[in-house]
Amino acid sequence: MKKWYKGTFAVTLAAALAVTGCSAGSGSSDKNSAAGQADKKAVKLKLWGAVPEENGPKTVVDKWNSANPDIQVEYVRYVNDDSGNTKLDTALMTQSDAPDMFFSYGENNLYRRQNAGMTEPLDELIKKESFDVDAIIGNDNLIKYKDQIHYLPAYKNIDFVVLNKKALDEAGEKVPTDWTWDDFAGLAMKLNKGDRKGAFVTPGADLLIGKFTLVSSQPKDAFYTADGLSNFNNPAMKKGLEIQKSLYDQGAMVSWGEGLANKLDPANELLTGKASMVYGGAWMMRSLKDTAKWPRDFAVAFAPAPQYQKGTNVNNGGMNDFMSINKNSAHKDAAFKFISWYLKEGNMDMIAGGRIPTNKKADFNQVTQLIVGDSKNVIDQESLANVLKGNYTFAVREKAVAFPQITNITKEEAEKYFMGVQPIDKTLESMKKRADQAIQAEKK
Repeated sequence: MKKWYKGTFAVTLAAALAVTGCSAGSGSSDKNSAAGQADKKAVKLKLWGAVPEENGPKTVVDKWNSANPDIQVEYVRYVNDDSGNTKLDTALMTQSDAPDMFFSYGENNLYRRQNAGMTEPLDELIKKESFDVDAIIGNDNLIKYKDQIHYLPAYKNIDFVVLNKKALDEAGEKVPTDWTWDDFAGLAMKLNKGDRKGAFVTPGADLLIGKFTLVSSQPKDAFYTADGLSNFNNPAMKKGLEIQKSLYDQGAMVSWGEGLANKLDPANELLTGKASMVYGGAWMMRSLKDTAKWPRDFAVAFAPAPQYQKGTNVNNGGMNDFMSINKNSAHKDAAFKFISWYLKEGNMDMIAGGRIPTNKKADFNQVTQLIVGDSKNVIDQESLANVLKGNYTFAVREKAVAFPQITNITKEEAEKYFMGVQPIDKTLESMKKRADQAIQAEKK
């Protein structure tokens, strides 16, 4: 894991944004002077996020700015990759053109910024604004840092399986509701027909069926045991990897190697008819509605994420789009006013792009309608609504010792198993041994 240190100096910004008067005689009108005064009084905030402007942020910011002339927000997009996150971290460390508010995507990025002292504790701001965290977000959906709240999540990332409804009907099967990964494998075999594979799971470190079964069996800190070492010799991990390999071996999924080499995408595999069902999530909604790019003669239906055991209803998605305030912002009160509004109502304009609000009071029938829009002919609205309003136990990760390293280790060892290079027991043994070594090395 990257370590960030606080050895940077704080740059004090000028308190007043001096407007250099263009004293070209009598060319300055009273109207311009009044506008200048109003402009000086408005608090100007910068919000950095990774969602393209056209997918919701522009509408959100325009709506806020229209209703709040005294607090004006500018949205700045950064790309959520290594270079983009480094750009944001650098801005926060040097305070050069830094944001007042920013989104972190995923716990790794959030925890790094908290540990580096980049985030402002929000507890006093929450009290001042009378923001009811438990009623809106739910206290159980937050992880405090040093007994303080340093972020509020804006997006409920729900994982689910998307199915070709036509293929499902042809096989005489209903949309699954409460099912296991064994059920998933069984359905994949029934839907496997000709050039259309039964299923597709994106090959990669974060998308191993073994990871999903492990998380389903232990939603909190699934990768770690109680003593802080790795949990990769868990029977749930073994079960998931064996299911995944059986699907490869039986030809019900495109091979691991082919999927990696061709960088296959779940939306494209499903919507071009190459796979009957794919593991995905709310982030796919824009693609699923795009009939210009993917013209098709079938609708898609939605099933909850399969479980290690029935009835557990664990979801590997969880809270995301973590909103924080820059520790060095000069306008923390104004920034939190925007965050409060965004979480209560502002992010409703993000729904069409597939970003599900974390607000517990949101009407999920309305949320579903906003997501579907005019795409009822290609989206099965009933099954989507059932998935979105499910009562899930979300995966939680508080421990992060050597997390990037052990995540990569799981991919490397699983790949050997999928490619027939080593048996399952040797895979789990190597996975645990290497991961434990990485954890112990970082603890030193």
